[in-house]
Amino acid sequence: MAQYEDKHSLDDKPVTEFNESPVAEDARSQLGFDGLSYEETRKIEKRLLRKIDLHLILPLFFLFIFNILDRSNIANAKLGGLKEDLGLTDTQYQTAVAVMFAGYLGGQIPSNIILTRLRPSYYLPAVIFIWGGISLCFAALKNYSGILAARIFLGIAESPFFPGALLMISSWYKPSEIAPRVAFMYCGNTIANAFGGLIAAGVLDGLNGAGGLEGWRWLYIIEGAGTMVAGVLAFWLLPDFPRSGSKSWLTPQEHRLAEWRMSLAANDETDENGGVRESLKAALSDPKVWMLVLVQNMNLTAQTWTYFFPSIVKTLGFDTTVTLLITAPVYFFGFFTALGNSLIAAKTDRRAVLIVWPLLVDIAGNVMVISSHSTAVRYTGMFLMCAGSYSAFNVVQAWVASTIPRTRTKRGIAYALVNMFGNLSNVYGSYFFPDSDAPQYWSGGVTLSSFAAGGIVCSAVLGTYLYLQNKKAAKVEEETGRPQYRYMI
Repeated sequence: MAQYEDKHSLDDKPVTEFNESPVAEDARSQLGFDGLSYEETRKIEKRLLRKIDLHLILPLFFLFIFNILDRSNIANAKLGGLKEDLGLTDTQYQTAVAVMFAGYLGGQIPSNIILTRLRPSYYLPAVIFIWGGISLCFAALKNYSGILAARIFLGIAESPFFPGALLMISSWYKPSEIAPRVAFMYCGNTIANAFGGLIAAGVLDGLNGAGGLEGWRWLYIIEGAGTMVAGVLAFWLLPDFPRSGSKSWLTPQEHRLAEWRMSLAANDETDENGGVRESLKAALSDPKVWMLVLVQNMNLTAQTWTYFFPSIVKTLGFDTTVTLLITAPVYFFGFFTALGNSLIAAKTDRRAVLIVWPLLVDIAGNVMVISSHSTAVRYTGMFLMCAGSYSAFNVVQAWVASTIPRTRTKRGIAYALVNMFGNLSNVYGSYFFPDSDAPQYWSGGVTLSSFAAGGIVCSAVLGTYLYLQNKKAAKVEEETGRPQYRYMI
């Protein structure tokens, strides 16, 4: 709701953004920083943004690759014989996929609250190292009970990373700057799935039987050990929040500028932590948060094909190695379309329409996969499924920061809620693609298309709601002369 009438969102203060938009060019932004001119401030700010990109976004991108590899390599391991070696039925395998999210979802809100109280450069690397060790232990699994326990613990260990990364990005960047950064980080998802298939093809074919171990066990050993190394490196790579911890990579002037520009974006209010109880109440009672939850849930449900993608591609008639290899181009295509859509979001400050059109593409891709028996048509449809669902997701994440600007604690809770309820889709979505439905997977395709259509409707409703709130805010600003917050729609 708009700031002036949202009784439960007292931390949503009026924002004047410091960018090229007309709203930004008020008297305070023209004065510049530290007595510098506007042009001199812009020059220093651009240099600062490059540094933040290098020290925050680039490490998060690479760390997110390991996050996705360890979470989703069960799909590749299935093609390597995991299901048969552990004696899993079709339903048991689906449950093993789903159960990870019991721990993953439950840990997000507590973790983001903890993160606002600790140094991210210590907390996040620690959990990365832990989940890498858990992933490595998958190589010792013997039965259904073992994989259930391992997947639950993996979910708990992975739960802090993604919502924590989003909270860090929203603490260093203004709302208008977030979309391409979230997009670049989340594109680690598509890169991970692309290279995950390539890695799996080599490991399952080249190491099967080595040391008396099946290829899928070597897959967990290699990727788990790699994640543990990444966790150790993350202690040196990740920064803290702008107002906490050591930032030796910033000059004193850049450090002050990092705080000043975020304060300017919040009408001179520092992005500090709010009280946990007050922030939790504000987030839970804010209708904007729940609208974002619905949009994200619909979109992520439309994306649940990823945990079965190698099996879906296998229905095209190729052997395991070729199947894993040809999954890579689909994800690479999704990487470029998702990044391009997010760059458009950053340039135009649009959100709803940049979620709607990808979901329409996603629906078209699903229809092609389930309705045709032609290999060319079905494989083309897979490209559209990937491009559509991933391109929409990045924009949703950027929409959260611009819709829930303050405080950091409320924003952290909002991110956790959006991702927690959004990722519920991975629990029930794990049952959408049973092997018995191969090769067309008609019911799964129809279900995913229905949720994509729901995402279109929810995005349009939220966009309309925020548009009406902006009109009310403009009227109040005209009557009082006080700047009011404008939501991105």
